[in-house]
Formats: sequence, C-alpha cells, structure tokens
Amino acid sequence: MSTQKSIKLSDYVEYPYLIPKIYLDFDIRNDYVVVQSSMIIKPKLNESSKLILQGNRIKLLSISINGKELNKDDYEINDKELIIDSTPISEFELKIKSQIDPFRNTSLEGLYLSSGMLTTQCEAEGFRSISYHPDRPDVLSKYTVRLEADRTLYPILLSNGNKKYSGYLSNNNLRHEIIWEDPFLKPSYLFALVAGKLNLVSERYTTNSGRLIDIKIYVESGDEKYTKHAINSLKKAMKWDEDKYGLEYDLDEYKIVAVRHFNMGAMENKGLNIFNSKLVLADSKTSTDDELERIESVIAHEYFHNWTGNRITCRDWFQLSLKEGLTVFRDQSFTSDLHSPGLKRIEDVSFLRNFQFIEDKGPTSHAVKPKEYIAIDNFYTTTIYEKGAELIRMLELMLGKERFFKGMNLYIKTFDGSAATTEDFINSLIKGAYLEEKNCPFDVKKFLNWYYKSGTPKVHIDQSWDSKNSILNVSFKQQVDCDKISDNTEMVIPILYSCYSREKELIPIVEDNLFVLDKNNKNLKIKLPGEKEAPVLSIFRGFSSPVVWESDLSINDYLFLFLNDNDYFSRWNSGQFLMREIIKKRLCNNANYSLEDKFIYAIKKSIKSLEVNDPFFLATLLTTPGFAELESLFEKVDPINIYRESLNFQVLIGNKILHQLKILAKNLLVNINHEWPMGKGERKLLGTIWSYLTLTGDKIVKKNCIESISHPSMTIARAALGALKPLDSPETEEASNSFYNIWKENPVVLDSWFAYEASRPNKQGIDVIEKLLSHSKFDWKAPNAIRAVLGGFSKNIELFHSHDGQGYLFMADKLIEVDKINPITASRIVKVFSKWKSYVDKNKEGMYESILRINKANISSNTREVVELILK
Repeated sequence: MSTQKSIKLSDYVEYPYLIPKIYLDFDIRNDYVVVQSSMIIKPKLNESSKLILQGNRIKLLSISINGKELNKDDYEINDKELIIDSTPISEFELKIKSQIDPFRNTSLEGLYLSSGMLTTQCEAEGFRSISYHPDRPDVLSKYTVRLEADRTLYPILLSNGNKKYSGYLSNNNLRHEIIWEDPFLKPSYLFALVAGKLNLVSERYTTNSGRLIDIKIYVESGDEKYTKHAINSLKKAMKWDEDKYGLEYDLDEYKIVAVRHFNMGAMENKGLNIFNSKLVLADSKTSTDDELERIESVIAHEYFHNWTGNRITCRDWFQLSLKEGLTVFRDQSFTSDLHSPGLKRIEDVSFLRNFQFIEDKGPTSHAVKPKEYIAIDNFYTTTIYEKGAELIRMLELMLGKERFFKGMNLYIKTFDGSAATTEDFINSLIKGAYLEEKNCPFDVKKFLNWYYKSGTPKVHIDQSWDSKNSILNVSFKQQVDCDKISDNTEMVIPILYSCYSREKELIPIVEDNLFVLDKNNKNLKIKLPGEKEAPVLSIFRGFSSPVVWESDLSINDYLFLFLNDNDYFSRWNSGQFLMREIIKKRLCNNANYSLEDKFIYAIKKSIKSLEVNDPFFLATLLTTPGFAELESLFEKVDPINIYRESLNFQVLIGNKILHQLKILAKNLLVNINHEWPMGKGERKLLGTIWSYLTLTGDKIVKKNCIESISHPSMTIARAALGALKPLDSPETEEASNSFYNIWKENPVVLDSWFAYEASRPNKQGIDVIEKLLSHSKFDWKAPNAIRAVLGGFSKNIELFHSHDGQGYLFMADKLIEVDKINPITASRIVKVFSKWKSYVDKNKEGMYESILRINKANISSNTREVVELILK
C-alpha cells in the first residue's frame, strides 16, 4: 500500500520568502551538467525561519549565503529537500552549485535527453530535478539564464525570454555561451531549456500595435517542410487573441521546439513552448483533417496560456483548472470562430461524454478543484481541462458575452504578474460584470459547487400541457451524486431551450430562452398563445450545461428534432439518442423494428437535405455513438456483445440505405482534393460512407480503400484504413502493409500505424501486440509510441476483453514495465481498468486479477495512487 502522504488544499500555507530574481548557469558536459543558481531571497516577515527547497536526484557541490560558504551543520539534506535552518532577516543572496545527470533520466521530467537533444519538462514538479528551489507555482521570479556547451554537439541553446548575448568562450572556441533574460515574473514550472542540433524555420508577425514578433520553430533536420501549418496556426491565434480579448504578445520572439519524447501534448513555457512533435509537424499529406484542426487548436492553446497561465498563474496545484479550464475554453472558442461553431460544439460534447463523463462515474472521479492528491501528475485529466472549460462556458452564457469580457478584463488587470485562485477569477468576473455580487442574476456560492463537487449532475424533466391556457408546464429536478453518494447540493444549471409548433412552419415559436435551474426542484411555465397542441421541446440547446438528463420526450419528438431542429447539437443529440435506443433494445433481445424503420427514413431525408449544403454535419449525424457511451447504458457491461451489436447496427443502416450511400460516395470523389480546410466535409462524409459500405461486404469499396492508401490526402488514406479495420480480411492486411511501407521512415505518422495494428481484429491475438512492442521501429522511450500500441490494444475489444483474461494480464505486465521507465505514462494508461466493477462477471474477475498483479508490483507513487483508487 502507498506510504506517501497526500497533499491537502486545507494545509496550504503561503511560502515565507519572496524570490524576485534568479540567475541560472548551465555548464553542459558530455555526461553531466553543472548547474549554478543565484537567488535573491526576501523573508516576508523580516524574521529568520527555515528555508525549505525541493530537490530530486541532485548532487550538491557547494552552497553559500551572501558569499559565505555554509558548513554541513548549517543545513540538512535528504533525497527530497534541502533545509537551511537559519537565514538572514533581510534580503540575501543564496548561491547553490550542483550537478545533475540528464543523460540517464528516462522519466521525461526535469532535464532529459531526447534524440540527442537536451530538453526540459518542469510542469508540475520537474524543476526540482534541475536545481534546488521551492518549486511551487506561487513563488514567482524573473529569470536570467546562461547556457554553455560544446558548439558542435549543441549548436542551438535556448531558454525563456529574449536573447541578451551569445558568443564563443574566450578561452575555448570549441564551446559557446548564450544568455537569455525573461523580464516577466514566472513560477519555476514555466522554466525551459533546450540544447541540441536543430534547424530553424522563422517568420514574423506584426501585432495590432505595430510591434514585430519573431516566430521561430526549431525542428530536427528534414522536418522543416512540416512547420508551415504550425506557423499559420500561431499567427491566427495571435490575431484572434488581440481582436477578441485585447491581449498582445509581450516578448520579442516566440519560440517553439518539436520534441519526439514528451509526456504531454505541449508545454506553454514562457516564450519557449516545447511541443510533442506530433502536434507541430504536419501537412495534409502526413496529417488528417482532424489532426490539422487539433494542431491548430493546441498551438493556440499554448499561446493563449501566455496570459491565462503565465502572466497570471495558479496559486497552487489545486487551482490547476484556473489556467487549464479557462485556456481550453479559449482554444475551443478560437476553433469555433475559425470553423463551424455547431460542429465544434458537437465534437467537444462527444469527447466530454466519452471520456470526462466516464471519469466522473469511475473510481478516479474528482472535483474540478480537488481537495487532495498524492501525485499531481495524475490530475491532468479531462475533469480539470474539459469539464473546467464547460464551467467557463456556463458563466459566459449566464453573464452574456459583453459582461463576461468586462469580467475577464478586470481579472487580467487585477492579477497580472501574480498567482491567483479559482475564487479570485469568479469574483473578478462577477465584479467586472455587475460591480457587486448582489446584482448577479445567479447564486455565485451555488455555482462554485461545480468546482467543489465531483460527479456529473443529472436533471429529470417532465412536461404537462395546459390546453385551455396554451401553457407548457415543465418541471425540473436536479440530482448530484458526489463521491457516489446522492446529496442535497444545489447547483446552478443554465438550460437553453426552444419550442417547436407541431402545426405551423418548422421554425421555433420560442427560441433560445435561458432558464436557470438553481434549486433541487423548479418549474417553468412557457406561454404559447394560439397553440392547440403541446409543442416539441428542444432542451439543453448547445449543450448549455455539462449534465445528463432524462425527459419525457417521445420517440416521435426525438425524430422530429433529428429532422428539424435548427440547433446543431440538439439535432445531433436526438440522433444519438435514437441510435442508442436501437442498439440497446437489440442487445436486450427486444428490437424495435418500427423505430428502426422510422430512423432509417429520417436518415434518408437527412441525406437529401444535407449532402450538398453541409456534408460534414451529415457525416456527424451518421456517426454512431462512442463505445464508452454505449457501455454506460448498462448496469452490467458485456463489452464484446456491445461491440458486435454496434457493428451489426452499422450493417443494418448500410444495407437499408445502400443505394444512396453508393451514389453519394461516387459524387464525393470530385471534391476531396481541395486543400484543408476546404473539402474537409466531403472527405469526412466519404470516410463515414466507406465505413458503412465495407461492413456490407461491398467489394468495389474495399478495392477503392486499398487504392486510397497512397492518396495524397492523409485523411483519405486513414479513412480507407479505418473502413477496413473491423474486417480482419486480406484487404485489411494489404492496406496496412501498404501504409507501413509508405510511412515507415516517418515516426510521427508511423505511430498511427502502430495504433491501427494494435486495435484491429487479428487471428494471431496477443502475439501481434508482442511483435509490435519488439518492432525495430517501436521506441519504448516515446510516450506516443507506447500510447499507440497499448492504447490501441485497449480498443481492440474482442482481444483486450477476451473472457480468458489474457488480454488484461498482458496489459498489466506491460504497464509494470512502462512504469519503470515512465511513471506518468503508466499511471494514465492504467485507467483502462477503472470500470472493472461494471463488467459482467467473467470480465470483472479477469480485470480484478490483473489490477492486483499491478498493485503487488514495485510501482511508482503515480501509478500506485491510481491503482489504489481503482481498487477502493
């Protein structure tokens, strides 16, 4: 069992010292790095107290205060801390000389080696592996950094801020040095350093005020041609933030480095973003349309952090969603403005339901603002990011855009250059919007329950029609299950609704009205003069709150909304509900053939109305519910049966609309060659149609898919692979081999092949996964590669969930291996076992045995925390 003590929000104490300035000197040698730090330190209370600094795997060489060397009796040192018993009562200078070994660091935290390049990852607690420091986000300093290294091994030396000096050493022209200065206060987790052989691609951006910003992207040789999309995305983000929020970039240059070995997607280090290479290196030949949009979004996300995360950071890690939830909201808004708001909303909701809602139901459920943690790395979750973004979205909806931006302006003006809390942010929004909390139209204290409570609220909706007075009475009841226990907590739940007349033209008779459910039970009266029949209620339009709901809408109501609702989300959601109903009834041996016929008729009508005007939306409407959503329909989950019935449903649909799909596919081939974002709707729809037609056994489409593997659009090539994936056929094998041969020298693209091979049905079973893990192109040090194979394997439903339990045991053994190399990656993948209690007995027993095997192993605190939560 874990012996590590949890860190609690209630124990927060302000750090007793200010550290306004830090000077860091890195002397990079062949097998070690000497780090010298000089910190100007000010006691806050002008009295002597213990100075506690964090340190991990650091060899201390010397330490002095105000130039005086400390004796060993003057300080304590252990494997985690350096404690100086007594310090001067006024400002002093602390100098520490130490040595670290980044060349044997496989954790991908602190300073480490990646493909011959030294790079850093300091969020959340990596800086303590570089230099002794408080390493907490509420200690803000201005950093000056000197880097020295062999100029042939490390020709590029980068750090945060602006470059102040560079040159060769006077006594050794084989070595060079460079000095970087960041004029802005920042916490240690935003420190960054990169040293290595890199090529530069640069462009310039002119701000609205006329300042020139140098954009510099550093990549390995040969990757320069893949940077144009990232540069364009960054320029769009800079322009959007200036126009939307009035926020301009504040340094002379903006640097991005692409790194193969990186635990996260990207890191917003001030002025020196470090990116997983998958999220920088891209064009339409190497990345799908979805990936290009994702890269655009992530580039923007890290840029937006410059203000919401860097200039204003979080006081402690319990406030993590303050920077991440807010910045996800900003990057979602950016993508929505650049592309389609309705389609972007559906994409975000689908992700939320298939990942965050599942997390909320499971053993690792936690609040957006958690009360305690053991390893903070385990809290970089969909709850912190995506659910956190939904809370900001609700605030914008209830405040209105104009008041919301007034509140944002006040927040930035008040807390620029400081470390803030969630409550600081909410109070600033309300004060900026309404001056005083009492003027706010909703209960702020109740709204904060969204941050404090775990779980997904559930809303029950019942309607009654008063035909005499033409009034629709709607009763709402909210239920909050916190820590799996239902309580009487009242949440503020904004509900956007419309009403459609059954008699008149298909336009709303009441459109996008806002109702705020802020009590356990609350009623709404909707007056509809002249209406003789009860209207069709369109509820939670735009997914106005991150909740689940049950209503008394009839099947015919959902069919009506699926065909006629003018809200993208509501129309899609109605279709998803109907698909879930059909699949669920089939799984319960209670097929509703009447519903199936009505739904197929509705699909045919949708094809006619959308095939030309909105092919992307049509593809979205034809996409079946996610596997996790289908699992959540059942008390006892039989994953293999659910998977098979989901495929059977697609076969049913494909056969019923076979003629329309074939014609549509033929017509779409004309418009798929336009450069992104043009033509993405046609490409999306073609891939969706292929998925239906291959399952019906269409030989011509199978042949088209094989031929499309070499298509110049990666979207088309991957769509062809995806369409063939469920078949375990000669065509699938041929397509996979062809894709590999084309892309075997590109590790970023090859990760998608590893994921494909691991996730597709294959008669060779687990032997295939073993071969992938021992493949000459597989890189155990690259989290992308590990996630591709083990993550792909977890999606190989019939293999991973095999009733003999061998899939689970194999995963357990591999995660124990991964944990020794990279605990962060292991602790994230181990969550595939989170739902073990919800499965039918055979799967439940197999999963339990595998979790116990992991728990008995010598695993990291990161992985142990997750495993113990799963077992609890």
